Formats: sequence, C-alpha cells, structure tokens
Amino acid sequence: MIGGAFGTPWFRGLIDSDSFYKELEEEIKSLKEALQEIKLLDISKESKLSLENVKRLIQRNFSENPLAWWDRNKIEATLKIKEECKYEYVRFKPIQMNMEDKKDMQMIIKEHINFGLIEPGVSAYSSPGFPGQYIWNVLPMGLANAPQIFQRKMDNLFKDYFEFMFVYIDDILIASKNMKDHIRHLEIFFYACHREGLVLSKKKATIAVNKIEFLGILIDETGIKLQDHIVEKIRNFSDIFKDKKHLQSFLGVVNFAGIFIKDLTKYRKNFRPLLKETESTKWKWEEIHTQRVCELKQVCSNLPKLAIPQDEDELVV
Repeated sequence: MIGGAFGTPWFRGLIDSDSFYKELEEEIKSLKEALQEIKLLDISKESKLSLENVKRLIQRNFSENPLAWWDRNKIEATLKIKEECKYEYVRFKPIQMNMEDKKDMQMIIKEHINFGLIEPGVSAYSSPGFPGQYIWNVLPMGLANAPQIFQRKMDNLFKDYFEFMFVYIDDILIASKNMKDHIRHLEIFFYACHREGLVLSKKKATIAVNKIEFLGILIDETGIKLQDHIVEKIRNFSDIFKDKKHLQSFLGVVNFAGIFIKDLTKYRKNFRPLLKETESTKWKWEEIHTQRVCELKQVCSNLPKLAIPQDEDELVV
C-alpha cells in the first residue's frame, strides 16, 4: 500500500459558488418578502463604537444573531426592535458613528477587499450594518456551519474518486496498491485541485510512503494502530473525576479509540447514571467508577493492532 496525505488551508470561491447559491435559492425566495416588510431596528441615539468593536463586528462572521452579540458585548447604542422576526437573516439601518471611527472602518473594509476576502455585492452572507454590502470570496472562520459546508463541497468535488481517496474536511488520504497506481491517482487528484482552485499546504503534504498518520491513526501495510499521543492522553487523566464535564472529556477520548477496545460498553455502563446527573441530583463517585477508569487505562495501554481485511477474507457483520 502506498499513500499520500494533504492539508487544505484555503479554498477560494466557496461561499459565492453557483452550487452553493442554488441550495440557498428556495430559502432566500421564501424570506425575501418578509425581509422587505420588516424594519428590525431603530437607533435612537448616536452609537459610540470603538475601532476595536468595529474590527470584532467585521471578524465575527455571523456565528450568532447580531442582536444577541451586541447585547452580550454591551455596545453602547439604544436598539429598539420594531417587530419580532423568526428569521435569522437580519437587516439593519446604517450605524451612526463619528468620522474617525468611520474612516477606520472603511480602511478595514478596503483591506479585506484588497486581500480578496470580500467583494461588493448583495447576498445572504452580506455584511449588514455597514456602508455597502459585501460577499465573502472565501469560507471565513467563525461560521457555525463552516465545517459542514466545507465537507459537502469536498465530497462533491472528489465524489468520483472515493475508490482511492478519503476526505475528512481538509485532510485528504490517497491510497494505492502500487507506485504506478499511486502516480496515476496523484495526477487525477492534482488536476481536480487545479480545476477547482483548491490550494494545498506543502508543509502538510506527504507523498509516496508506506506508513502514514491520518486522523490520529497510524496506517501501514500490516494494519492500523492508534497513535501514541492518543494513548498518552488517556493515561494522563485522573482516576477520579469530580464532575460530569471531566468524565465526558475522558469518555470522549476513549470513544475515539473505541474500534480498538473490545466490549467497550462493558466498561461504560457504570458511568451512565453519572452522565444523567442534573442540577437536582448529587454527584456521587464510587469505587466501581475508579476501578472502571483504571481498567480502561490499562486496556488502552495495550491496544491491539487491527489488520486490514484482504479480498479473500470472510467477514462477519
């Protein structure tokens, strides 16, 4: 087996691509009439927005409702909601600010345009509340559904190559039976990246190797093994947990190694009552829980290496 892995830190043209807007078309159509009729905000006195607040407003990329964000950060402006709106798309009247802050804000927007991050336009992903509206040319950090959008785009891009390619968000693994096939697979992969404008990270690329690390797993010709740093992380947990949050963190890492642990549910069942704990119930850690944690640590310290099934092997599901 010969493999290669790549990282993709940047993907241009994602938000404003035709395929993305086709998916939003029906939703935007249903919202358009309501958005035109509803006036959400009335600014009754001059806003005192600092440059730092303006920067944060631009950089937050709509990961939450703007009204909630303003209220949580106590930005000084009297905002009166004219009418309740059940939609997440919010339209603002222009924000009032002094000339100095306005110049700083315009400079920041200009920098975003010069770097190619945004461009003037009207879109569901515009920047309301500032002079003009803008479209993201790249998928920005901070959008709550950014991973799902990116994964869907990557799946659509490489859907014809899943026989030899495995894609998880920005991690790509290309697996081939021999060097000849591997070169052919790489040519197909590089052509697809060039065609779609996908930029690869040279530092993260590993090409034509017989052993590779991928998503916390070490893969070679003989099988797959959990990477040592995952095992070490499990061993470093305390044997006694003082609250549900720490227990959930421990079980989360253990679940990641779940395919290597035989009868994992046998160890987990004693923790179920603790995971159902609420504010009205008292946290009660007992000796059996400590015993199960120690057993899981011992099991994870001696995890087996899983073999890769061959074509002639009989598999029982």
